[in-house]
Amino acid sequence: MTNVAHYNLLDRMGEGGIGDVFRARDTKVGRTVALKVVAPSIATNPGRLTRLLEDAHAAMALSHPNIATLFDVGEAEGVHYLAYEFAAGRTLRDERGGASMNVRRALDIAVQLADGVATAHGHGIIHGDLRPDTIIVTAKGSAKVLDFGLATWTKGGIARATAARSPDDVPPDAVPVLAYLSPEQALGGAIDLRSDVFTLGTLAYEMLTGRNPFAGATPAETVTNVIRGKVAPASDVNPDVPKDFDPILTRALTPDLERRQQSAASFAAELRSVGAVLDVRTGEAVHAPDLLPLDESPDRNASLLLTAALVVAAAAFAAVWFWLSR
Repeated sequence: MTNVAHYNLLDRMGEGGIGDVFRARDTKVGRTVALKVVAPSIATNPGRLTRLLEDAHAAMALSHPNIATLFDVGEAEGVHYLAYEFAAGRTLRDERGGASMNVRRALDIAVQLADGVATAHGHGIIHGDLRPDTIIVTAKGSAKVLDFGLATWTKGGIARATAARSPDDVPPDAVPVLAYLSPEQALGGAIDLRSDVFTLGTLAYEMLTGRNPFAGATPAETVTNVIRGKVAPASDVNPDVPKDFDPILTRALTPDLERRQQSAASFAAELRSVGAVLDVRTGEAVHAPDLLPLDESPDRNASLLLTAALVVAAAAFAAVWFWLSR
């Protein structure tokens, strides 16, 4: 098979829960896409195919810089396919390289992820399979979340469902998925948008500390760790992490749904507040005004000083808001 509809297949990238994934060229608009060819086991089952197409068409409504866009869902000569934005880059797992990341870099990626997830939640779509392997970091530093709305069909989503029934039945290649379960998933219960918040907290913690807070020696131990939810403060694990992160991550990683941030937007806002605190602490917020000369006209001097004061005041207000809202 060299083409599907108007997509020229360039190379096979792998196999997912839906079917084979190809890097392909969309000859209509001249762009590279990630083309998922639906496996016969799904395509020949009318009930499963209908459910997949419903999920895919819902995901097509999502548009955000940090979400890999689903451009097209179609069928040609009996072959069903999903054409996604081709996100060139490295997975977050490869980007992190098994170590902690620069605090500012980790904060930036965590905010991007939370913003993308918040947009999907606004459309009523939960990801359900967030993990380093479903996130691409591009060469320009943008995070792209893959497979929104299709966790029921991905290998990771299937592994999560299996783990809730029997962790030891999870295939060996899917074991790393378990460290990104939410407690609700681990218990086999219903999930909502707060489950994605939990996993966002797990990812942020891992980027900051270099350590997954729940990974155990066995699948069963990992699932048990997730359910218990006992996590050391990030600043204790990595002294380079400011303590300002600890209360935010503690809330995100609590098994208590009511104590957790109630939305990805709230999680992103709290992370941004930490960024403002760090700006004030390091003086980054006033670097630009400081570089401007103050030996010109009195009016210009007054204008520059006012600008600097406003920048500092805005950052200070964000810091105060953060501490009062804890």
